Amino acid sequence: MTLQELNQLVRNNLRQQMPGTYWVQAEISECKEHFSGHCYLELIQKKEGQDSLCAKARATIWASVWQNLKPAFLRQTGTNLSPGLQILAEVAVDFHELYGFSLVIKDIDPTYTLGDQARRRQEILKRLEKEGVIDQNKEWPWPVIPRRIAIISSPAAAGYQDFMRQLTDNEYGFSFYTALFPATMQGGEAPRSIIQALDSVIDSGLPFDVVVIIRGGGAVADLQCFDDYALCFYATQYPLPLLTGLGHDKDSSILDRVAHTSVKTPTAAAEHLIATLAQQAMRMDDLADRLQRRVRQVLDNQRLTMQRLPGQLASLVQQQLMQANLKVERQSSALRQATRGVLLEEQQRNTLLSTRLTMKANTLMEQEQLRWRLLEQSILGFSPEAMLKKGFSLTVFQGKALRSIEELPVDALIETRLADGCLISKLQSKQTNHE
Repeated sequence: MTLQELNQLVRNNLRQQMPGTYWVQAEISECKEHFSGHCYLELIQKKEGQDSLCAKARATIWASVWQNLKPAFLRQTGTNLSPGLQILAEVAVDFHELYGFSLVIKDIDPTYTLGDQARRRQEILKRLEKEGVIDQNKEWPWPVIPRRIAIISSPAAAGYQDFMRQLTDNEYGFSFYTALFPATMQGGEAPRSIIQALDSVIDSGLPFDVVVIIRGGGAVADLQCFDDYALCFYATQYPLPLLTGLGHDKDSSILDRVAHTSVKTPTAAAEHLIATLAQQAMRMDDLADRLQRRVRQVLDNQRLTMQRLPGQLASLVQQQLMQANLKVERQSSALRQATRGVLLEEQQRNTLLSTRLTMKANTLMEQEQLRWRLLEQSILGFSPEAMLKKGFSLTVFQGKALRSIEELPVDALIETRLADGCLISKLQSKQTNHE
């Protein structure tokens, strides 16, 4: 028989022997949504406790099923189908003469995926507890006056803008020194990017009081990067107290759990820092009030003593007058010293306010200069020359950049521009993605 006849025989036998559907547990290794509306996946199974594969199969979700399954899965799990996700899928077995064996997915149980995500999270928490490091960052003392702040965030994020606005426009007029260390705050690259930013804080050599990690709200899938074991273990070992404000609506992340202090939003993180300074300011005001009350008490006691003297015997009056004079001199000296102390504190307070205003103005100028430098670097990083140096190339046909394979006839001469020169090629054949 021909190969086609053999494959048809395999197809017919499979359909006869396996006509129904089956619920299959598997891990997604690839997931691509086609412009036609279909979703193509590759499912795998790994050997228990190992990374090597013991099974693999192609799978397809036809557009008629995908258009309902995709939003339902996202609504119930808070995440889209993506590589690394464990799923429980209802599949039908299929075999095509040209494309071979594959599975057709009819449905996916979201409760299985939710259970797997929760299980992984609990395993990481238990691992950190077993290693004895889960509360290690909390052992660092919270700074009495946290004014030098290292910020890890995406520069363009709204959460970062909210944090800075809340911090700089506080009602007390407190000034802070801040430095931004940019990082990717969602997706698979986020844990490594955040760790690199934390390293940069230490490498800067600046004496920061606290490191703030902030991100605005988002989907559950966007925030799963903060449950990464490597990132959370690194945070437990960090030599500065960490403050997180990651925008969770409900549950906190593992990074929130291991950080020194965690709050719900970037704005709340700024409020926490302001509140710490406000408490210290209130303590200083309270000490000044106590000093003033003590001075008034000393004066009142002295006046009462003076009023009792006339009713005593002349000798006793004389003796008391002498003692009173001594007391008056001592109290007057003490009062003068106390008054000088109060005046000195007031002068110091005025000096502190002046210093705060100067530091705030300098900070604003530094932030604006940093923003312009970041914009300049971002623009230069996306110039054509920079993109070519990064390994990209530009294909030109008849002096115009080529955007589609349909624009090229066979035997056309095309020019491929690289960073260090160009290549002239002759097109022998072409093939589109769907072929």
